[in-house]
Amino acid sequence: MPESLQTDDKSDRQKEADNDLVVSYLTLRNLIGISGMLLPLILVLATRRSITDTPVEPTISDYYYTSSGEIFVVILSMLAVFLFTYRGYSLGDKIWTFLAGLGAIGVAFFPTSSSSCNPIAFSVHASRCKVPRLLDMVEWHLLFAALFFISIAIVSIFYFTRKKLGAATETADGKMTQKGIRNVIYRLCGWTIVACIGGIIIYFRSPAIQKSLGDFPAVFVLETIAVEAFGVSWITKGETLWPDGESYLVRFFRSLR
Repeated sequence: MPESLQTDDKSDRQKEADNDLVVSYLTLRNLIGISGMLLPLILVLATRRSITDTPVEPTISDYYYTSSGEIFVVILSMLAVFLFTYRGYSLGDKIWTFLAGLGAIGVAFFPTSSSSCNPIAFSVHASRCKVPRLLDMVEWHLLFAALFFISIAIVSIFYFTRKKLGAATETADGKMTQKGIRNVIYRLCGWTIVACIGGIIIYFRSPAIQKSLGDFPAVFVLETIAVEAFGVSWITKGETLWPDGESYLVRFFRSLR
């Protein structure tokens, strides 16, 4: 069989193993993770504040109405494109990453209702205080946010932990392999996201907790923890953390010399 036909007949797994797709696949995973991790940090650091403003908005979504509203939309849109572009190994993986991308783009373009919506704020979005609602009960924004967080938790817990053919999670003497360590990280990140979702639900359904916390941005903190966990999970999947052998980035840059 000609060599060209042999190359065309390779599966995605074989191409990745042979380093044909490894850079593009792993780089995309890292871009997804890094985009998520940077979102809350950039919003906090880049937002212009007046003397009367709080240091941090109540939620990440409230930054839509600040001077960083455009940054909020752009980063979430980029993240959505990365998620739409990503192709997992299984149909379920592809579906859940697509749904996560759909959730991210929905969060960006269906704004939350906000008590901090101020017509004199530093944002072109400041005058959009009325938001689309579903059946006059539930904001579309909340549905898309829930879709995003649930999807990324499922991917981390159930799909990233799947073993490739021949990939062991323990050595013969019972020690964890790099894949075994990564699986622990995936599950830890996924369940952290679930715990944060639960914490947000409890916060919104408990006026007593809201009163006791006062102006503390509890939802922003929980959302940030969830987003950082999401990012750690994806850069681990991108073999930036706990790679099998030499990092793909090191191999790639060495191949350029």
